[in-house]
Amino acid sequence: MEIIKIDGVKEKFSPAKLCLSIRKAGAPRDVADSVCKIVEDKINPNDSTNVIFRKALKYLVKESPEVAARYSLRRGLEALGPAGFIFEQYFETVLQAYDFTTKRDVILRGKCVSHEIDVIASHATKRFLVEAKYHNVPGIKTHVDVVMYGDARLIDIVAAESAKNKKEYEYAMWIVTNTKFTDAAIQYAKCRGIRLTGWNYPRGASLEDIIADKKLYPVTVLPSLPSALLPALAKKNIILAQDLLTYEAADLIRMFGVAETVADSIVREVAAIVGDIE
Repeated sequence: MEIIKIDGVKEKFSPAKLCLSIRKAGAPRDVADSVCKIVEDKINPNDSTNVIFRKALKYLVKESPEVAARYSLRRGLEALGPAGFIFEQYFETVLQAYDFTTKRDVILRGKCVSHEIDVIASHATKRFLVEAKYHNVPGIKTHVDVVMYGDARLIDIVAAESAKNKKEYEYAMWIVTNTKFTDAAIQYAKCRGIRLTGWNYPRGASLEDIIADKKLYPVTVLPSLPSALLPALAKKNIILAQDLLTYEAADLIRMFGVAETVADSIVREVAAIVGDIE
């Protein structure tokens, strides 16, 4: 059976590929196999990968809401921009959860020119200049030119800092993206000592790893959350799913005008996904 990828190209449906994606999200083998079998039986010829994803998510959320959150994380991150959030605002929140002191949209003077920094993340005397690269189109990678540009900015800022009588901070560049890095970008970053955080990189400390470790899921992973509600949440600076832990269904109905069934589902999903955070 052929299905349609996001880019419009047809390919043969692979049950093994679907099962692997669910298992990578943390589902036990029996749960992944069960969901895969259900979804496989319900797929129609020429279904899109988005349709298949939604079908898998529907059944996965019944088996394990937390696994469902990780499974939907990549699409949840892609939904941040159009929802009224900005990716650097979200990642700043993630940094704060890891005990960084942060400032967003800061102007720093370099030796040659001034630079607008997305986020400055400080810990003791170490100061990271965070360059956030967001993409809402699947498949786009962050290329070496982005890393080289960040490196040039770091050099200029460090040159200005070194000219001071007293060096206050040790500066480093940190490039973060919600997509993958190209091999050349990774190679250059390793050579120049630039920190990279992206999808599936680095192993064990990738973007999805640091999010899942502290359950810092964006609200966009909640299956029952209507997309029309996202701008209203953004206005109230509700970025993480755990930001909704203190809200009851009645609060969501009163503040955002959602239906009772939707409000009940959102509250249940938040409790299941992040309700046991420390």
